[in-house]
Amino acid sequence: MSYSVEIINNNLLPLPDALCAELGFSIGDILVCEMDKGRPEMRIVKHTDQTLTDAQILAAGNLTRVINITLGE
Repeated sequence: MSYSVEIINNNLLPLPDALCAELGFSIGDILVCEMDKGRPEMRIVKHTDQTLTDAQILAAGNLTRVINITLGE
């Protein structure tokens, strides 16, 4: 499976609802983001521990939480 989305202002990565549904991502989920050296792609998967605090996510450096944002209409 391969998808293409563009990083926007403030390093936000908008994930369309249909894409989240297909990948099983929900608001609040913690995701692991991995870049391959020399390639522009990013691999995103659910983290095995969904109980981390925001401070722990920030400290890890490669984790993020799925949040709900509203983009300009």
